Amino acid sequence: MIATQPRAVTSELLQIASSVPEHRRDAVLEDINSIIETNWLTEERFWSRQHSPFKADHGIVLFHHSGECVAYLIVQRLAVAGTRVIYLSGTAVRDTYRGNGFFKRMFDTAMTAEFGDPVAPAEFCLCWRTRNPVIYVLGRAQCRSVVPAIPAGTHASDLDELCVNLAATLYPRQTIERGTMAMRGAYGQLRYRDEPTTQSSPDVDRWFAQTIPSGADAVFCAGWANNRWSQR
Repeated sequence: MIATQPRAVTSELLQIASSVPEHRRDAVLEDINSIIETNWLTEERFWSRQHSPFKADHGIVLFHHSGECVAYLIVQRLAVAGTRVIYLSGTAVRDTYRGNGFFKRMFDTAMTAEFGDPVAPAEFCLCWRTRNPVIYVLGRAQCRSVVPAIPAGTHASDLDELCVNLAATLYPRQTIERGTMAMRGAYGQLRYRDEPTTQSSPDVDRWFAQTIPSGADAVFCAGWANNRWSQR
């Protein structure tokens, strides 16, 4: 499904990523990895045929402009103890296109497909792993409560155990630190070309700089999100 967006940007939804035709998969991987390389210093491609997003429980949103893929969002669907969960497996915007609000537009595209049905649940758990304070703020904005909580007022106690369980499910070999939800060395050799900051949330920037100072560290986040996409 392709829909026209403002400023001549088109969005493409691949809701069931395993349905992407075999002959197109290498091109999609190339587009995604080329965007990653404008943001990260990498020694090898992050997404590949071995580490593949083309699975039945994954969905992909791509933004195109003038024949070029300029942004992507990959989500994974799972359930824990009967709770619907959306994991943000990856998202990035080509460096020359940042600041256009693409994340929210891609997120809304994906969530409309996931939760637009009138019988969809009224809430779900959104989780993501990042070392980017901008992504933290964008994710937090989709949730009514989140862990780790910056500031503490956004914290719901029932999220702590769920966050730890989700981290163990998605990254069984990775240790997570309770409280901060930090994952040390999670990104291996990946490093940002320029460490991102929010420009508008100094408390979040400061927390990230103090809590995960290493370029390889990450934080695993989970929040309760209301379903605002259901056509009830």
